[in-house]
Amino acid sequence: MAALRAGVGLVIIAAPRSVAATIRGYSPNLIVHSLNSDIVGSEEIEQLSRLLAASDALVLGPGIGRQPETIQTIPLIIKEARKIGKPILIDADAIRALAEAKELLKGVLITPHAGEFKAISGLQAPQLWHDRLPICRKFALEHGCVLLLKGHDTIVTDGSRVKVNHSGNPGMATAGAGDVLSGIIGAFLAQGTESFAAAVAGAYIHGVAGDIVCRQKGFHMVASDLIEALPTVLRKYDHLAK
Repeated sequence: MAALRAGVGLVIIAAPRSVAATIRGYSPNLIVHSLNSDIVGSEEIEQLSRLLAASDALVLGPGIGRQPETIQTIPLIIKEARKIGKPILIDADAIRALAEAKELLKGVLITPHAGEFKAISGLQAPQLWHDRLPICRKFALEHGCVLLLKGHDTIVTDGSRVKVNHSGNPGMATAGAGDVLSGIIGAFLAQGTESFAAAVAGAYIHGVAGDIVCRQKGFHMVASDLIEALPTVLRKYDHLAK
């Protein structure tokens, strides 16, 4: 839903059959493809490859789970997307799945929080953003990826370029807020925006949406509130509509 609000034309969700109907019923705006099993496993690669070929970008990780077969399949999905040149955003449990396959980080965008960053890097990120910078830059440079490390002040770096985002507020530390961020950035990737720029813009817009909700509701927000605020943030940039 965040990707749709951020301007992507079509969202395709590949979901295990156990949850596909529930997702389909959530909104008529979503195109849901039911997989053949109750988890994401290697037998789904052929179907996922067809869906990837029809897509402009891949967001992988939110809600995917940590079943052993899924963990083994995540690298295969990334390889398929890379093979056909699709931009890739890796989030949530998909980040943890690459702890033993960090060579697959090259050329992708990852969006961990501190716990996920520790899982893939083995490093505990300091609390303050200026203390996090050297660690983030080194990690991105070593692995050839774009890293967006979520936090009170979100850091985006590709190892050479660095942006620190200060929009947002503590009320955004709620379940699903990170998935909203992935949807926003995924929309920008699908529209052809380069990964670093997509991550920088996504972090800023996500934070501004949170600040709008905070002015309306205080810190008592949920992730869906952020989605509803996105048009208010983005419409000032709709130059072609004027």
